[in-house]
Amino acid sequence: YFGLNQQYFHKSVMLVTYHKEGEFTKGIILNRPTNLFLGDEDFLDADGEPYSKAGGDNQTENFWRIWFGGDVRSMYSDDTEIICLHSIDTDVARNVSEVLLNNVMMTSYEGAIKIIDAKQAEATDFWMFAGYAGWTGGQLLDELNRESWYMVSADSDTVWKELTRQRDEEKSDPRDAGIRTWSALMGLIGKEYEAEALSESFADLTLKEWASDAILFNSTNGSADMQELNSSDAGQIPLSEIINSFSSAPDTLDKIVKLAVTAKDGLAGSLLRGSADDRSPFLLSNQEFHKSTFLVLEDDDQHTVGVILNHPTIKTRPISLPDGSAVDLTIRYGGSFGIPGVTDQPTIFLHAKSKLKEVTGTGEAVGSSKIWICSEEQVIEAISGGSSHRDFMCVEGFSIWDKDSDLEGGILSEMVEGKFELVDPGLTDEIWVTLLAQAPLSLDTLDRNCRLASDAWGVAGKNENSFPPCVYESTVTVSELADDASRYWIEAFLLGGVVSAEGKYSSSFE
Repeated sequence: YFGLNQQYFHKSVMLVTYHKEGEFTKGIILNRPTNLFLGDEDFLDADGEPYSKAGGDNQTENFWRIWFGGDVRSMYSDDTEIICLHSIDTDVARNVSEVLLNNVMMTSYEGAIKIIDAKQAEATDFWMFAGYAGWTGGQLLDELNRESWYMVSADSDTVWKELTRQRDEEKSDPRDAGIRTWSALMGLIGKEYEAEALSESFADLTLKEWASDAILFNSTNGSADMQELNSSDAGQIPLSEIINSFSSAPDTLDKIVKLAVTAKDGLAGSLLRGSADDRSPFLLSNQEFHKSTFLVLEDDDQHTVGVILNHPTIKTRPISLPDGSAVDLTIRYGGSFGIPGVTDQPTIFLHAKSKLKEVTGTGEAVGSSKIWICSEEQVIEAISGGSSHRDFMCVEGFSIWDKDSDLEGGILSEMVEGKFELVDPGLTDEIWVTLLAQAPLSLDTLDRNCRLASDAWGVAGKNENSFPPCVYESTVTVSELADDASRYWIEAFLLGGVVSAEGKYSSSFE
């Protein structure tokens, strides 16, 4: 479901450039133009040096508009693959190109330069794509059979018409994400009504947000950084930028000081909550962490291990008591990882009842917190002694962040980047009680569970953003879209299928 991940595939137009039955298929996305232009000096050779043009007297600097071609060896990779499409039919061009369709040929950047140096073309005669999409043997055929893709028989005139329009349209904006091109091709195969029905869908809006983040350059509306295209540190944000991004306001400085102290003393036992930023860092991926409440169980030199607390599942854990009766504990989703070689579905029990610990000694403290982890036997003993089974959480699965040899990484890096915020330990009881009110997951309990999860997140800290931005050319706010993405993640991965996405969003713009 491309609304929740790999949004760049939603309503994409793909040109297959290579196919070998049973082995590999390769293609480029034709309708993801960026607003990034690069000069010849921005391209590096195999040694990492600026590319030197092949011989010839043409020393004019060329500028190239970049299209996002796919997620493999993309513009954010340190080994970006450049693919150039053109329709130049000369001896030089044919020698350095491969024919894809009649009048549609493919070459490399080096090949394009050779054609230009032979004075047989200009840079504007090429469409340059960074990256490609790839499928293993049989994978694309399976996706075609599931109608994840539609096969279109398009001639070269259609290809060039749409590529030229994307390049020359005066008001072209990368956040449009090429949806118009997709709609035009859907019309060619008689699916214009289906295309209209999907207009301004949830997936359309997340695609626009992906475009804003990934292919809109030099704009406060997007976070793409053109320096990453040729950098060996692609995808990494310099520490100076992280430091400069912090506000100098007293409350922000206090948070930084608290974070430093907590890290020094160890993060185990800390309660965290997902970011309160206008634009959730978990909008386009890892939606399970959006407005989450998270408990750090362990933080050592190798990794951080913790559990999400706010996602009840449809499953329950039966607890058999000595008197022959039984109670059921709702199993909560703690994360996607098990412990390799130990268990694939680790289950832990937690409580935050101080009296239970004082009277019966049930559990061991998680770090220095007032949350205790206990065994199933201790749970049985406590319930048999008169405690309520509702005092306990049962959590299955972990969330794990690895650290490198320099002890960088872990959850602390996520906190520095603003993805998670530290929660005041004094709020633990209120948060815990709120989450315990959640019920086993079902269609009937989904709304209430989501509301209680949001309430617990709200207890942990304030969201001071009164005027959240809207998605490009939409009345839907980015924060609302992130809330829905989190809900749809629950439906897809904990309930077994998204049931409420279609029909909520309607087109607000022509």
